Amino acid sequence: MTQPSGGHNNTPGRAGFGPQGGQPPQWPAHQSGSSGGWSAGGHSSPYGWQTDPARPGSANGSVYRGFGTFEEPAGGGKPPGKTNRGVIGVLALVIVLLGSAVGLGIYYGTSRPAEQQAAGAGSRTTSPPRTTPGAPEPRIEGWQVGYNSESQLAYDVPGNWNVLGSEREYSIPSLGDVTFHGLVDGPYYDCGGKRVVGGRAISTTVKPDRSMSETAEEFLLRSGRHFYTAGGSSGEVSVNAEQPRDADVEGFEAVRISGTVEMPETSPCLPTEAEISALVVQAKNSYVVLVVSADSERPASSPPAAGERTVPRVLDSARPVR
Repeated sequence: MTQPSGGHNNTPGRAGFGPQGGQPPQWPAHQSGSSGGWSAGGHSSPYGWQTDPARPGSANGSVYRGFGTFEEPAGGGKPPGKTNRGVIGVLALVIVLLGSAVGLGIYYGTSRPAEQQAAGAGSRTTSPPRTTPGAPEPRIEGWQVGYNSESQLAYDVPGNWNVLGSEREYSIPSLGDVTFHGLVDGPYYDCGGKRVVGGRAISTTVKPDRSMSETAEEFLLRSGRHFYTAGGSSGEVSVNAEQPRDADVEGFEAVRISGTVEMPETSPCLPTEAEISALVVQAKNSYVVLVVSADSERPASSPPAAGERTVPRVLDSARPVR
């Protein structure tokens, strides 16, 4: 790969649709932008594992007094100084019935008093905050895990690849305002005094603005061209893609596509060909996209270029984390 190692950007590109954002469980509204870009998806439960919205509170116009009773409307009270034994009796009965109902609710699991608080009008019971699952263990022996906690997508990568911090971001301007996470650099090696990287894995969540096949093809073509020209290659870079094919990712509909990136020979230690693949998974209201590439041919035999064997295994290992 002609990009230097650690070439992941810290700010997203601004060539396409509106900025990434949104709070769970809502997704950002689609905004118009330049052609060819995608709108960035939100970062919460793309597969539909959201928390339930908060329930509305008490009705407006009444003043809560406790024990299930409400204040008498103005002008409707009894003459002062006269005790209404009937009202007191009714209140006592209501208290007894409510106590019994709460007790039965606790017994049968329908009442959770620890989560409720007596408050004034307009109060509501809030749902607990959603916690993102941690990175899972690798499934391929001797490999490690790349994990995009925002898209909740994990994928195994070789042990000599370099998993970057979860705060790192990456962007490809030709794809619009899309921010990648779950970044993994391939093996580092020295080329002419500069450390370069022999592969890359990145992932993101985008709005489903077009078909999965179209999305997979565009991400593969634009990513391949970006990966292998940003380092200053003087020749023309071509990306040849196969036809997208249907796939299944643990029950989720998906599409995957593979291709090759071809570059002129400019240095004995830089690749002349690379393997690249893209996986698009249909989530609840979005697509989760994984792009993986690795050098497959170089004029020099060291370091080894194993893209044709490595890239398919990374895609095969991709799975949602729930």
